[in-house]
This record gives sequence, C-alpha cells and structure tokens, in this order.
Amino acid sequence: MAVETKKNISYAKAPIAKKVKMGGRKVVSSALIKKGASNLVPKIHVKRGDRVMVIAGSKEQGKGQTGKVLSVFPRTGKVIVEGINIVTRATRARGAVGKSGLIKKESPIYASRVMLYSTKSKKAVRAEFRKKEEID
Repeated sequence: MAVETKKNISYAKAPIAKKVKMGGRKVVSSALIKKGASNLVPKIHVKRGDRVMVIAGSKEQGKGQTGKVLSVFPRTGKVIVEGINIVTRATRARGAVGKSGLIKKESPIYASRVMLYSTKSKKAVRAEFRKKEEID
C-alpha cells in the first residue's frame, strides 16, 4: 500500500488556474504570486569606479586602506577593490603561451565591509552623502 503525501494548497479570493511552486505547493490565486520575485537582485551602495575605504576585516585583507572599485557583483553582494584582499596562486605553464609562477590578484570582499571615501574630507562617509561631498 503506497502512502500518498498531501501537498499544500493555498486559496485566495481571486481564483486563477493553479500553479505549482517549488516544494510541490499549489497556489490558486494571483494575490499570492509576486511577479518577478524570483529574479530580484539586492542593491549595493557602491558602484564601479568609486573610491572606498575598507572598514572591517583583518590588516591582511586591507582594513583602513583605500582603493578604487573595479567590479561589483550584486547577486553575491561582493565587490573587487584595487589593491585590497590580494591572493596569491601558483600556476603551471600551459604550453608555449602561458607562464608558470605565482600570480597575485584581487579577490572579492563583501560590500558591507567597505564605505565610500571622500577625498575632500579625507574620511569614510555614508552613501547618502554622495551628492553633498561631491563624490562621483
């Protein structure tokens, strides 16, 4: 005898054709479906080209240092800052083209660890003061 698992069914005032969501849940209303909710990307307070100061982390990662944002990854919430969080990788030569040895490059850090840096006042400022401090 096979035991059937009962799947959750959600009902609302405005019934539509039922939709099956992740986990086998069935939704029978447009009121419960948020359009485009699956592809939302969080907003990050810095953008490429901004000068930032690292305010959290270890000295090896660059706490207290300033640098320019090279790239932003909103999906993961990380940024790459020039000269900050440098990692060293050993590589082998690949044929006649590649070189072997140690390669140093910047690694991503969480955007919450950096603040905008104002060259005018020589200190880290919040993103709300971007226009006041004339950062751009």
